[in-house]
Amino acid sequence: MKDTGQRNKIQKTEDRSQKTENKKQNSNFLPSVFCLLFSVFFLSDCAGVVPPPEKKPTPIPKAEEKKPPEEISKERKSEEYVVFFASPSDTYESLSEKYYGDKNLSYIISEFNQNQPITPNKEIIVPLKSLNPGGLYPEGYLTIPILCYHQFGKVKSKDKMVVSEEMFDKQMAYLKENNYNVITLREFSDFANYKRRPPKNSIVITIDDGWKNARTIAAPILKKYNFKATLFVYTDLIKPSKITLTWDDIKEMLNDGVIEVQSHTRFHTDLSKTKDSESETAYKQRIEKEIGESQKIIEQRLGIRPTLLAYPFGTFNDAVIEILKKYQYEGAFTVIKGGNPFFHNNFSLNRSMVFNSEKIEDFIKLLETFKKEQL
Repeated sequence: MKDTGQRNKIQKTEDRSQKTENKKQNSNFLPSVFCLLFSVFFLSDCAGVVPPPEKKPTPIPKAEEKKPPEEISKERKSEEYVVFFASPSDTYESLSEKYYGDKNLSYIISEFNQNQPITPNKEIIVPLKSLNPGGLYPEGYLTIPILCYHQFGKVKSKDKMVVSEEMFDKQMAYLKENNYNVITLREFSDFANYKRRPPKNSIVITIDDGWKNARTIAAPILKKYNFKATLFVYTDLIKPSKITLTWDDIKEMLNDGVIEVQSHTRFHTDLSKTKDSESETAYKQRIEKEIGESQKIIEQRLGIRPTLLAYPFGTFNDAVIEILKKYQYEGAFTVIKGGNPFFHNNFSLNRSMVFNSEKIEDFIKLLETFKKEQL
């Protein structure tokens, strides 16, 4: 019994010891867990929490070029207009060449589209019929000055008909810098015959007779500014000489693109006057020779048939006009100062003589291109 009680006592003591040990273990477990969790968070904070990948802003898509709807992207055409969207290669010059057969008419398309630059897919309208061919506006009308030169000199001359090289260059520079459009007489004729309006601020340059300095002095300056003049030649003057043009000189100027050629008769006589004791029949025969033979010689020498004539001394009469029409001339020019609206008589067209002067203001006075008048 004593042994049994002793064993029970020992067992109870062991049980109490085990409980005590379990309590110690339990009491040590919580701080350990806490320390472990603290360590994890502490280490995470020290190492830095890896942020989520930065979300890049969505790029704004580039604006696409406006593309015309497929159903209207092609050319639309009526009797009067063509409408289309421009391609990257289009220019007013290329469109003028395409629709008019002449790049020099590009101003018509440009003006109709308010002179705005052509950009890809821009809507462009091309007029197919001539608009306002007479240049008439509510406030007035276009008038075209035709300048008349005769000779040119290296230095200032006492002869009022000889314009110095320096002054001629200044005059051409003034035209270029002030946006004048130098047109040919052929272009002017379209205006005079109510076919097509030229660009605004248009003028014509003419040179009479056929003196050598037209090639040696005037032509290089015209080429410098990309201008073209009309050379009115009287054919009897054109011959090998130090002071006059030859036919080869004229061909060279034609090839350089600085002139076109028209008639100034054969002998440069006053067409309006009869000679002493000359009958009316003889007078008309002489005038016909002046006009007809000049036209024939120019055509034979240059392959160009003149249709415009500058009257020697600017004088004429009804008999002269009758003969001009017989040889299919379309117009003729005086030396009366002033511009030319489209409704001016085609056989008495004005030309303003350009005399030797040191004042550019004298030249500017000849350049009126618009006549103000309430229509």
